[in-house]
Amino acid sequence: MLTTLKQSYGNLAWVVCGDFNAVRREEERKWIRGCSSHKKEIDGFNRFIENNNLLDIPCVGKKYTWYKANGTTKSRLDRFLVSDEWLQIWPAPKQYIQPRTVSDHCALVLKSCTKDWGPKPFRSLDVWLKEPGFRAMIKEKWDSYEVQGNSMSVLKDKLKLLKVDLKMWNKNVFGCVESHKRRILSETEELDGKDDA
Repeated sequence: MLTTLKQSYGNLAWVVCGDFNAVRREEERKWIRGCSSHKKEIDGFNRFIENNNLLDIPCVGKKYTWYKANGTTKSRLDRFLVSDEWLQIWPAPKQYIQPRTVSDHCALVLKSCTKDWGPKPFRSLDVWLKEPGFRAMIKEKWDSYEVQGNSMSVLKDKLKLLKVDLKMWNKNVFGCVESHKRRILSETEELDGKDDA
């Protein structure tokens, strides 16, 4: 049924989750005696994943998602399976197995683990710390910013404002450091060339 549904919709981003009542490997079951039906179950489940071009993403936390009431038997029956198209939108996902509460199954949380922190807030130069008044200027600027929001957004916004002020301050105090570096390097190369001649 699911295979037919997936094939009829083509290359959409798919995430399939739930209790599949099957495992992918023997080690995903604990304290259940092996028998031929387990091998058939494992082969059938892996074939289902492969035929539907799904991927079993990494798991974080506990090893098992289902526990027998007395705790003697455990299995990894629940999981998220995703398509390549889904991974292109949400790369590097992980599934987190939550603590078991009322049910005999653990809840799962799916998170995309790549964090785009954006551009670096600013790049500092060691020479700034030696400049008289630098620290006082930073404190004065920081205290002057009036930003609203929660503590993380205030920090982010203040760093953005500080980046702008630091660029201006650096230009006024040191000039364009990059162009000075390029000029010094080219002069050094010219001198080296004369010495070799």
